[in-house]
Amino acid sequence: MILQWLEYIRCPALTAVFSAFSFLGESLTLTAAVMLVYWLAAGRTGEKLALIALTSLPLNVGLKHAVSRPRPYAAGVVSRVDVNNFFVSTEGLGDALSFPSGHAQASASFLTGTGAAVKRAWAWAACALVVFLIMLSRLYLGVHYPSDVLAGFALGVAVALLWELVYARWYRFRFYALALLAALSLLPLLFACPHDMVQAAGLLSGAAVFLPFADALQRGREAVSFPRRLWRVPAGALAAGAVYALSLLFPEGEAFDLLFYFLLAGAATLGAQALFRLFRI
Repeated sequence: MILQWLEYIRCPALTAVFSAFSFLGESLTLTAAVMLVYWLAAGRTGEKLALIALTSLPLNVGLKHAVSRPRPYAAGVVSRVDVNNFFVSTEGLGDALSFPSGHAQASASFLTGTGAAVKRAWAWAACALVVFLIMLSRLYLGVHYPSDVLAGFALGVAVALLWELVYARWYRFRFYALALLAALSLLPLLFACPHDMVQAAGLLSGAAVFLPFADALQRGREAVSFPRRLWRVPAGALAAGAVYALSLLFPEGEAFDLLFYFLLAGAATLGAQALFRLFRI
């Protein structure tokens, strides 16, 4: 009923609006937001948001492949809005990867963590509104069922609240929890190696190995003003870019894909922090 009604009201203006909100839930958009917060914000806040995002990803990917639910357009429930540009695309999504919604889960986890960090009513209201519109955009585009986005929302909030609890009560043990979750994310690769599972496991494993060293390096660095901290963005991009350049030498194969994402997480955390300290930014 909901999907059919949203299909009925489709028009170019609404498609543009909901495509924009869908873009906000894209993995690349949220990854960029997480890294900016990690590089620019206080160490504890940025680290926690990074862990929320990194642990939410493999959970979502694992459930998608385990459930293998056909998307609404693939099941003939509604048609799909065909959007394919630099910012957002409804093509190549995986016709049987509907449940749970990655956009809903990723945005809910990140924005729940953001609201908890800001601790203001207006922040909670703004985050809730953005998440709702991202969820609605996925229904409008015909790529998810309502149950997909609701499940993604619930899982995203749960992951964020779990890490809030860890940071509030077991802060000293957070990296042990991260190592355990990283080990669990690698287990499915013994049976199947889809690219998205390799990506999620590689990033989480890299964070588990490199984040403790990045934390130690960060704690020993002198405080700098915010305008000066803005230089961390190109420095962090340089560290990540070095791994991209190195990956051009890698042969094709799942093992090297895993290594690439493992090193990419290391570059964005330890590598970036090393450059921040070197340049005193």
